Amino acid sequence: MGSLHDPVETLAVELAGIRDSEHRRRTFLTHAAEFGVLRIAYVNTAPSRQSPYIETDYPAEWVRRYLEQGYADVDAVVLEGQRSPLPFHWRTALARPDYGATAERVFHEAAAFAIHDGFSVPVHGPGGFAMLSMVVDDPSLFQPNGARRRQTLHLMAMHFHLSCERALGAASQPAVQLTPREREVLLWTAKGKTGWEISQLLRLAERTVTFHMENARAKLGASSRSHAVVKAVTLGLIDP
Repeated sequence: MGSLHDPVETLAVELAGIRDSEHRRRTFLTHAAEFGVLRIAYVNTAPSRQSPYIETDYPAEWVRRYLEQGYADVDAVVLEGQRSPLPFHWRTALARPDYGATAERVFHEAAAFAIHDGFSVPVHGPGGFAMLSMVVDDPSLFQPNGARRRQTLHLMAMHFHLSCERALGAASQPAVQLTPREREVLLWTAKGKTGWEISQLLRLAERTVTFHMENARAKLGASSRSHAVVKAVTLGLIDP
């Protein structure tokens, strides 16, 4: 495998053989620490499971209170994750007027457990909804010049999600057959090229590049282009 971004490739390799949840979290945090990530909470609500699957290192007292109070029904992070196909900054979600004062109270109470701000990566797909939320203590991650770091963290989160899916036995699926052009478009996307740049490299119309990307995304059951790239790499369909 070549390199998407160094932390992404390194994490992907290390997660490949992990099935233990504590080992997985520890491995992820080792690499995500450079982005200011302190803690994580992962939830997977695939309809094939009787109850949501959760992995977290949040303080036990906060988890207990959160569940007892039913905060998942009013938490701006959860509500935004259910409606957004894209990663998001918690404070941006909280600023939406639709979430109201109750969501503010959840944030205020979480702050007592050193959970002040963060970044969440939702995954919407045929298998249901999942999301990795990360407590972040580095405000620079959310500045305009932090876009590249957020993209890297997004890809790292997708690898964490796929590692959980493998451990849960949910990643087994029929073999995906991609056309040579679909692989080519995914490969250039993995290398960080935009649709327009790929169109110039392959001498195609940009709408044709979009067509191949969307076909590949649908075949992979991916919720976004980044998700499609990560799944294609994980399945050995492309080698960036």
